[in-house]
Amino acid sequence: MVTLMDPSGNTRVVVERTGATIASIQTGGTELLWRSPWAGEEWDGRYPAQDSNAEFHARYPGGWHTLVPNAGDAFDVDGVAHPFHGEACWRPWQIVDADEASCTLRIVLRTSPLTVERRVEARADGVVVTQEVTCYGADDVSFTWVEHPTFGPALVAPGTTVTVGGRQLDLEIPGPEATHSAMTVVDAGTARITAPGGGLTAELTFDTGVFPLVQVWQEHRAQRGFPWWGVVDALAVEPSAAAYDARSEGDPLGPLTLAPGERLSATLQLRVETR
Repeated sequence: MVTLMDPSGNTRVVVERTGATIASIQTGGTELLWRSPWAGEEWDGRYPAQDSNAEFHARYPGGWHTLVPNAGDAFDVDGVAHPFHGEACWRPWQIVDADEASCTLRIVLRTSPLTVERRVEARADGVVVTQEVTCYGADDVSFTWVEHPTFGPALVAPGTTVTVGGRQLDLEIPGPEATHSAMTVVDAGTARITAPGGGLTAELTFDTGVFPLVQVWQEHRAQRGFPWWGVVDALAVEPSAAAYDARSEGDPLGPLTLAPGERLSATLQLRVETR
């Protein structure tokens, strides 16, 4: 893994090679992302593609994942097994470059002819993620792209508010005596998560041309048995090219298409305000 620190010393970011996952974002010493009790356990990088749904949930450490070339349940296309939430989040990426405040990672996917390069930069007010997807194959390729940052206790509690595009969402975030899970899908726009009392706000901006939807996934201790044992209490705000498990006959992997040699890039910025 790579640990980044912005020049001011306010923001510390940890990026793991597996999935190029952002494992931790701390601003002023406060952790913003949700992390499971088993986060940091070592895995060998292999996955059972036909049962990757269960395997992903058993391993799920929290953090911020990128989902390419597919998202949602595992499925086959033309004899190719695509694992739950896409190959990119399962495999170790190459570290291309790194300095004190930023790093760049790259992976060449095998389930789709795509090369993905991801740059993560720690800034005094948060994090900037820039990702580029390139088609290396001889034919057009369709895919989806979802960014999956999952936020934890510093931001998620009864009284937390979430707005997308200036619209406050009607979300239920129960106290410790109750459980709840939900998925809400809305048109994309700047997303703001404000902790109870308004003392901490995280604002996520991104390219709505690439990500026309925002999916808000909630899990508040509702999964009592295996694999989460009632300990996951988190909220994810997911800029998405398509809704969960959305597929069509023409583009089963997703609505984005690249011609041979063509590239698609997008930048996401997470700004943190403390009052």
